[in-house]
Amino acid sequence: MTKERYEEIALEVNRRLNLWLDNTTFEKMTVGYSKLRFEMAIGLGGYPFEKESWMDKDDFNPFVTDEEFCHPMCDYIIGSMFNNLMKHTDEI
Repeated sequence: MTKERYEEIALEVNRRLNLWLDNTTFEKMTVGYSKLRFEMAIGLGGYPFEKESWMDKDDFNPFVTDEEFCHPMCDYIIGSMFNNLMKHTDEI
C-alpha cells in the first residue's frame, strides 16, 4: 500500500466516523463498544446492513479493494481510531 493510499483510507475512515458521531453515539455505533461492529459500521468494504435513515444512498459504499481491506495497514488505521475513541469514551 502506498503512503498516498494509506492517507486516503485514513481520511475516509475519519470522514465516515464523523458522520456516525454526528448522528449517534460511539456506544450505539459500536453496539456496546464492539471493535467488530466498529469496523462494520465504518464499512470500508461496504456497509453490511440496511443503511441508517441518516445515510445518503452514496454513503458507506465500498472504498477499498479486498486486498487493501486485508492489508495490515488498513487494520492499523481502524484499530488506531477505535483505540483512541475507547480512551475517550467519557468525552464522546
